[in-house]
Amino acid sequence: MSRKSKRWSHRKRSFRRPASLHADPGTIHVDPGAAPPRMTVVAYGPQELVEQPIQAVSELKQWWGKFPVTWINVDGLGNAEVITELGKLFHLHPLALEDVVNTHQRAKCDDYGDILFCVARMVQGPPLVSEQISFFVGSNFVLTFQEDREGDSLEPVRQRLRHSRGRIRNVGTDYLLYELIDACIEGYFPVVQSYGDQFDELDQESSYRETGRKIAAIHQLRSDLLYLRRVIWPHRDALQSLLRGGHSQIQNDTLPYLRDCYDHVTQLIDILEIYRESCSDLRDFFYSKLSNRTNEIMRVLTIISTLFLPVTFVVGVYGMNFRYMPELNWKWGYPLAWMAMGAISIGFLIFFWRRGWLQSSEMVAESAADDELPIEH
Repeated sequence: MSRKSKRWSHRKRSFRRPASLHADPGTIHVDPGAAPPRMTVVAYGPQELVEQPIQAVSELKQWWGKFPVTWINVDGLGNAEVITELGKLFHLHPLALEDVVNTHQRAKCDDYGDILFCVARMVQGPPLVSEQISFFVGSNFVLTFQEDREGDSLEPVRQRLRHSRGRIRNVGTDYLLYELIDACIEGYFPVVQSYGDQFDELDQESSYRETGRKIAAIHQLRSDLLYLRRVIWPHRDALQSLLRGGHSQIQNDTLPYLRDCYDHVTQLIDILEIYRESCSDLRDFFYSKLSNRTNEIMRVLTIISTLFLPVTFVVGVYGMNFRYMPELNWKWGYPLAWMAMGAISIGFLIFFWRRGWLQSSEMVAESAADDELPIEH
């Protein structure tokens, strides 16, 4: 079955107050703007696989129990009746179903006896958006809930199931859970890489102007990296919960694969930390560059003011209009005044040049670097 690629829309990252606030525990209150559900069943075993969409929950009875593993995927959370029917059919805990429709959950794993409930988050960007995906794992079924109707990051898992690649068709529901979570985690790498490319471009353009615009871009990049870190961090705790054992649905043979997924999460966190700190350093560099630019402007204006200060003084002296001033009736008084003002300005320029005040900070830095170069014999 072909799947359309995800069309992600920009969403606010701030916490949205659930409509079921102060309601009874386990109340299912769907978002009015949520997409209507679209269900797909993938039932498989070592020799056979069936994949098709279904229109009603009652159609699941013809697939569930006839195959070693049945995966039911629900895209869209806009129908409370469908979610309630699925909860009754698979004996799902009401609190877990409440977490499914309240899509602000952190990644976590909760054990409800014979059923394991997990939450993860998929991301796409830039522009950066995230989507909650919920998993219910039983002895012979995996039930997943997603927010949107179109596409996800789970297509590699479907391809492995269709073409029977690897061991996925020969193992149970716990391995399918690993594959699904790992696909969500793998989806973070191209997103993080795209932000790394953005950082490299900003770093390479750090010597150009338009500093104010670049500071805004760095701030947005750092904000996105911080959001990514906040989203990916709880996955480490959730995987640690699975690795500690004690879950009846997780077999020992699946633990090494979960450890590998845990390593991927740790690697992502380390990369995000490096990028975030680098963004802070680059932002400080741009602020320093902007401050230096302001100082350069003030230096030029100060030099101009200093050059005109003695000239203004001379002009002011001879503009006092006293009747008996020695130079007023002298034939060479006017040229001499101009010569005196020019000599004073040139003298100030020579003084500034010898002190190095006419050079910009970049020229001073380059000169110091050239002085430190080793002499070749």
